[in-house]
Amino acid sequence: MSVPARFAARAGRRLAALTAVLALGAGLSACSSAEGANNGDPNNVTLTFGFQTADYPALLEASGLFEDLPYTLETPVIAGPAAQISALYSKATDFGLVGENTAAFEAANAENDLGNADPKIYTIAGLAYEGTPYPAPALFVKKSAGISKIEELRGHTVAYNFGGNIYAGYVKILADAGLTVNDIEPVQLPDNQAAAAAFAAGQVDAVVTSYSHVAKAIESGDAVQLTTNEEFGVKGGAGFITRPDVLADAGKLAAAEDFFARFSKLWSEWYPSHEAEVTGILQDVLKQAPDIAKINFENGKHGRLYRVGDPEFIASQQSIVNAAYAAGGVKHDYDIAKVFNPVFDHITVSDQ
Repeated sequence: MSVPARFAARAGRRLAALTAVLALGAGLSACSSAEGANNGDPNNVTLTFGFQTADYPALLEASGLFEDLPYTLETPVIAGPAAQISALYSKATDFGLVGENTAAFEAANAENDLGNADPKIYTIAGLAYEGTPYPAPALFVKKSAGISKIEELRGHTVAYNFGGNIYAGYVKILADAGLTVNDIEPVQLPDNQAAAAAFAAGQVDAVVTSYSHVAKAIESGDAVQLTTNEEFGVKGGAGFITRPDVLADAGKLAAAEDFFARFSKLWSEWYPSHEAEVTGILQDVLKQAPDIAKINFENGKHGRLYRVGDPEFIASQQSIVNAAYAAGGVKHDYDIAKVFNPVFDHITVSDQ
């Protein structure tokens, strides 16, 4: 079995298991959705927010900022942007953590141009780590592959996961190199961790991922970082998505406004000043080695939410979709501005 085929088989098994979990969650969410249908009172509302890794719920609890909520907050851990999208579509969740590009890619792959339809999902907030010592996502290559510039990816195996910033980096790098997905051997995996593990094990020549996931290979001299998100124009960090019906539910909207106000404060105030608590969570919950936890804390303390309605930001997202289309990574180069809904911009970013 070839390398891509072997990874595809593994990915299929993992996604099949996730599908079963999401189907169960959809039934539970359908029961709770009626609870939020009120006149803007968050009391008795259940807000289900999907995170990709278990450190997020642990950080919310440790911060103390999410105590005494007037609503019920559920935080299921659902790995990978593709699974987060499925959870949202199935109504197993109300909000999901993905990449800032996810809703734009969904719109670019849709049958109908947004000029004639409304988005099925919106990006409603973003979290970026500007000025970090280890920008992410980045492109890493094995020294043994003999790749010194992005144009030399042609014919090589490149690992990535679909749906978020990793995918944005992947298609933008290809477009910048004048390549398409047919010029390389793509290895799509269900999440960032799986793609990085394949690279660390020497099973692919290159990967688009985060530094902390491949730090050992870099430090040993087996691999090098070739380019970063800042160089190929992807903001990085995290994006948050939801459905139109969630925003139309006055109770859920009020609960979400409260959540994002607290979440913004978590990153701007609590996280940077609580290194011991954060690194402890990364070590205990994610089983990271102390040096890797330190790297992730140093990145995370730069985390700040930003306005998704900013015209310059939306223009940058359009350029990524256009690049993805040129690289054969999405079906259309539609105008995707409508997917960026600034409904929480006044809450996530203070004017002061």
